Parts: sequence; C-alpha cells; structure tokens
Amino acid sequence: MIDYIIANQIYLLYIAFIMLSVGMIKEHNLFADVYVYLTKAFKSKRLIVALMSAFSGILPIPGRVTTSAGLLDTMAPDKGSKGREKYGIVDYLSTHHYYLWSPLEKTVIVPMGALGLTYGALMGMLAPMLVVSIALIVGYIFLKVKEEDVVIREFDDSSFKISRITRGLIPFLAAIGGVIYGVAPEWCFGALTLYYMILTMTWDYKKLLSYINWNVIISVFVIIALSNFARGYTNEIKGALETTIFDTQSVVGWISLSLISFGASFILGSSGRFVAIAVLLSAVYGVEYFVWFFAVEFAGYLMSPMHKCAAIGMTYFGTPFKKYASVLGLWGVSVMTAAGLFTFV
Repeated sequence: MIDYIIANQIYLLYIAFIMLSVGMIKEHNLFADVYVYLTKAFKSKRLIVALMSAFSGILPIPGRVTTSAGLLDTMAPDKGSKGREKYGIVDYLSTHHYYLWSPLEKTVIVPMGALGLTYGALMGMLAPMLVVSIALIVGYIFLKVKEEDVVIREFDDSSFKISRITRGLIPFLAAIGGVIYGVAPEWCFGALTLYYMILTMTWDYKKLLSYINWNVIISVFVIIALSNFARGYTNEIKGALETTIFDTQSVVGWISLSLISFGASFILGSSGRFVAIAVLLSAVYGVEYFVWFFAVEFAGYLMSPMHKCAAIGMTYFGTPFKKYASVLGLWGVSVMTAAGLFTFV
C-alpha cells in the first residue's frame, strides 16, 4: 500500500523547484529583457505565446507540461486576472502533440520496434492525426483566443541589457539542457532554484514558500498515487485484452473492442501504457489497424483522470474543467475521425 502512495512522488520536487524558480523570475523581473525584445520583434501577443509554447512543447524532457507551465507563467498575468486561464489550454496542447511524431518518445519508438516499422512509414500512418492536432493547436491560439485575452505583463524597456538575459534566461535554458542530457529534473531545477536564490538574495523561507502553489502539489500527489494503483493492474488488463476475442467483422465488435481499449487507456492515464495497448491490439488484429488503435488509446490518455497534466493546468492557471473537457474532447474526436477515415475508408 505505502509503495503505491510514495512511488514516483519525487516528481513533486521537480514541480516545487519550477514554482520557486518562476516565483523569483516574476518577483525580480529576470526575464524582462527577453520579453522587451519579443514584444518589439513581434507585435502579436498570440504569436509570442505560440512561439513560447512551441519551444516548451518540443522539449525532449520528462514532465514537459510542468516546465512549459513554468515558462508560460513568467509571461502570464497574475492569479485572478483576465486571460490567465487561457494559458492552461495552450500549455496542454503545446506539450502533447509530441507523442505523435518525436523519434525520442516511446509512443514512437515502441511501435517502430514492435511492429517492424521505419520512422518514415510510421509518420506516414500517423500523419492524419498529426495534421488535425497541429490544426487544432494553431486554431485554438489564433481563433479561439482573442488578442485581448492574452495579457503579457508590461515591462520597462528603457534599460534593455543583454547581460541581464545572460544572468536570467541562460541558466533556465541550461537547466532544461541538463534534463535533456539525462540529469534528473529535480537536480537540474533544484540547482537553478539555488542559483536564483543567490542571484536575487532571496533567503526568506516564508517568501519562498509563498511561491509554491500547494493545490497543484496536493492534486498531483493524489493523481500519482491513484495512477500507481491503476498501473499495478496493468498485467490483468493486458491479459484480458490478449485472451478476449471480438468479432471484428461486425460494427458491434469494433465498437466493443474500441470502448474497452479506450477504457483501459482512460483508467491507466499513461503514455507508455496506451501505446503498449495499441501495439498489442495491432499484433492481434493486424498492423493495418494500428492507426485506429493508436487514436483510440491516445484519446483515452488525453481525457484520463489519472493524467496529471490537466490537473496542473487547472490548479496552476485556474483553467476551468469544462474548458479542458471541451477542447480535449474535440481533440480526441478529431484524431479518431482522422484515424477512422485512414483505416476504414
């Protein structure tokens, strides 16, 4: 019992260090010169948000949504301000297209190895889902989000200095680089937190604790514990899928199989588990159905209550659940529609 509760909870340190770093960045305007440059180079605030989210979204690191949330939070308005809740959706969308194309991600590596596919062949199969996903992300930022909804805090541009970018931004990028290289995230961002404490002379523990959003910490703690319990039954779910035979010659059979596999991914809330189920079903029913199984499992993963990314956005940016439900529901339906047309038409 205790193992299920404490397993993987070191991730909370990573989140806490991100919050501490971002708190000092905002308190002391450490990224001010970066945003002065961006606002001069790009007139559209939505474009700036899109560029920042695109950068954070492609980072090949664990916990991208946490790093992305911290990065976006440095340019977001304060809690309770108009426009802040939009960042939760942008954060989520920008960090989850990665599963559809990155050669460093297990959702791409596992199918290539298990099904004997080249990267090019796999991308050809997943292309319809990737296209609708990118369209959804771009469409949400530039159509759903209005220019006035994005509130980037104002900074004094009278004393722009490259040296402040070097002191403020470069260490943040170095921490990200360390995670990419393979150093544990909590060590990288723990060192970054200590650096910012020294740079800003922030030693008041009460001030430091005020930077931590405890609702996020508690929510993620609970979700990780519940996920550990669910993943403890992965073998039982896998065994049931291996031994259950559906009549795939009928519509009812396909619907039943799809609902059960969607439910398994929904319950587990893990990218590694959802691609494992998709590969398993493809091995049983044929690689020609891989795109459909992948889409169904991906949709279940996106909407899973065991998936901590939505909880981070809801508590971090105050994004209402109904906004997540509507956007992620649309994303899930879109990828399954694209996959269905690719597979069955």
